[in-house]
Amino acid sequence: MDWHSLPSDNDLLAALECAGPMNLNRAVAVMERHGLDGLVLGDPVNVFHALGHWPQIARTRAGQPPGTFALIARATPEAPGLVTSRFLHHYSWADGRNRDDVVVWLYNALGDAGDEALSAVPDGPVLPQRTKMHQTAPEAHRERVSAALAGLERMANDAGAAIVGAMRGMGLWRGRIGFDHPVIAQVAAHHDHPGAMVQADNPLREIRMVKSALEHALMARAARANVDALNAVGHAIRAGATHYELQGLFRQEAAARGNTAVFLNVDRVSADTSRIAVADGQTLMLDGVSEFMGYHGDFARTVFVGEPTYAARRAAQASAFGWQALRERLKPGLRFSEIMQIGADAVRKAGFDAVIGFGPHSVGLAHTDEPGEVHGGFWRKPDFMLEAGMILSVDCPTLDTGIGGSAHCEDLVLIAESGAEPIHPLHEPVIVV
Repeated sequence: MDWHSLPSDNDLLAALECAGPMNLNRAVAVMERHGLDGLVLGDPVNVFHALGHWPQIARTRAGQPPGTFALIARATPEAPGLVTSRFLHHYSWADGRNRDDVVVWLYNALGDAGDEALSAVPDGPVLPQRTKMHQTAPEAHRERVSAALAGLERMANDAGAAIVGAMRGMGLWRGRIGFDHPVIAQVAAHHDHPGAMVQADNPLREIRMVKSALEHALMARAARANVDALNAVGHAIRAGATHYELQGLFRQEAAARGNTAVFLNVDRVSADTSRIAVADGQTLMLDGVSEFMGYHGDFARTVFVGEPTYAARRAAQASAFGWQALRERLKPGLRFSEIMQIGADAVRKAGFDAVIGFGPHSVGLAHTDEPGEVHGGFWRKPDFMLEAGMILSVDCPTLDTGIGGSAHCEDLVLIAESGAEPIHPLHEPVIVV
C-alpha cells in the first residue's frame, strides 16, 4: 500500500456515501462457509459495515434495541436492504446520499405488534413544510430522497413488520439467516419464520478480517493520524507529567487530526483515573488507539525520559528487533502461533534476555477484530492463518518488571501476496526526550 498518496477525507466520505465498506466477495464466501442465505443486522457497527451508514441515534441509546437494520442476501449482495423508520430515513439516511442500489422498507413505530401488512409509503412531507421559499440545501435533499419512495408498498406500522417484509422481499424468509441482535431473532420467531436463525457475530468478524480496498484506505487514514498523535504525545513528555494529563493530550492530538481517541496506555497503565507521574530516567511504552469513521489506528513506541537503565534500553532494543524480524517474515499462510514463535526465536538468537510478548491481532472496526472460540469455559483467539487483504498488528511489549520501565513497538501492516506492507510511515522505535 502506498500511504504517500492516500485519498482525501472528502474522497473517502464520497465513497462511503455510495457504498458500504464491506468486502462483498469475502461476505459471500463466509456466508457459503457457514451455510447462511443472508444476514439481518442491527448492531450500528454492522449496519455501517454493510451500508456505510452510522445509525447515530443508536449510538446514544446503549442497551436499547436497534431501530435501523441492514440486510444482505448471499444471492444478491450488490443490492442490500435497509429497514428504518420513516422519520430516520428522512432525517438521517437521506443526508448526503441517494442510493438506487439499496432497497428500503420503512415503519412508523419501533416495536412489533404482529401486523405484517405493508402499505404504500405516504406521499407527503415527513416534517411540516411551511414554505419552500427559504428551504435549506439539506431540507431540499431530504425531500427529494423521501419523495422517491412515495407510493411503494414498503411501509409498515412497526419495525417488526418491516423486518419481515424486507426478509420476504429479499427472498430470505425461508432461509438460514445470520443475525447480530436478539430482537431480530425474536421478530422472526414471533412471525413464525420457517427457516433457521443463527447468531452471526463470529461470521461477521470473519468477513471483517479480509478488507475491501475502501477499508484499506480508511485504515491507512486512521493509522496515519493515530501515529502522528501518539508521536506528538511522546515528544511532549517530561518528568512530572501524569498519566491522566498524557491521556488528555492524546485525545487533543487525535482530535486535531480528525480522529477520535479510544485509549492510550502509558507504561502499561490504561486506567483513565491514573495520576501517577512520569519520573526522570524512566523508560515507558506509549500504546495509542484512535479511530476515523469507525476504523482504528494502533501504534506503540518506547520513550526514554532522560537516561534509561541498561536493562530498559536493552528491552527497547529487543522489542524493536523482534518486530522488525517478524515483519520481514509475515506473509499469507503463516499462522498466529508461528508468528509468536518466530518473534520469540529471533529475540533469543540475537542474545537478548528481555522477555517480549508477541501478540498478533486483526485491526479494523474494532481494536481486536477477529472471531473467538470457547476454550475451557473462556473465550480465546483461534490460531488464524494470514490471508491477503488482512490488516495486522503484532504487539511486541516487554513483559519484564523491575527494569526501570517498559518498552513496546507496534505498527499496522497490510498482508499482501508479497508480504507485509506498512500502512503508515515507519518511525524510529524510541522517542528520546
